[in-house]
Amino acid sequence: MEFINERLSYQLIEEDSYVQIQAVAISAGCIRRPYGELCFSEEVLQKHAKDLIGKPLLLDHKNEVGSIVGVVSDSGYDPERKAIVVKCTIIKAGNERLIELLRLNPSPVTDVSIGAILKTEEKEGKRWVTEINFQELSLVLQGADPQAKRFSSCGCFEALASEWWDDPELRDKAPKDFFLDPSSRRYPYKTWEGKISCERLRAAMSLAGLHGHRQIYERARALYERHCKEE
Repeated sequence: MEFINERLSYQLIEEDSYVQIQAVAISAGCIRRPYGELCFSEEVLQKHAKDLIGKPLLLDHKNEVGSIVGVVSDSGYDPERKAIVVKCTIIKAGNERLIELLRLNPSPVTDVSIGAILKTEEKEGKRWVTEINFQELSLVLQGADPQAKRFSSCGCFEALASEWWDDPELRDKAPKDFFLDPSSRRYPYKTWEGKISCERLRAAMSLAGLHGHRQIYERARALYERHCKEE
């Protein structure tokens, strides 16, 4: 499994029970590895831009339950950065020290790193990635990709995410049946056209699992199994 590093956002988005951070997960270009140069094209990143949704956020690639601090709650391709950018949700309970470190300015926690299984092909002396199977995203101290960093909350992620649930005004206007939790307008799972979004159902299952919202999780899973099995 390959580990490729990037940088985090400098601004925390604070909610009652969790915080959110933004990051470039992986950028287009070549990275020097012990075996030579490993390269990611824009086309491959665009193809896999949504695949990080629902993946665990770990500490230092420790692939164990005790190292899970959150989840990748959204991801997409940013053409200006030529990169996959992500929004990660970290539960406050149990992660108080980590969140205090993230709040510092400057913060010592600035890098992220993807854990992924890659398919590559040799071309002109370089290994070009053709397929990405994301396993996780980790907070690390230092990474290989200089672009894999936290970035300031400048609206870059929101600009690329045209989904209505990122717009507070549209979220208030949306029909209640667009949400898995209609009373509090949480866990949106439909497009603005009213169609079920399998990506949002995956994100809802991950977040509901982290928050311990069992009924929401079961409802999301039932809808996913009914409408998204072939995806």
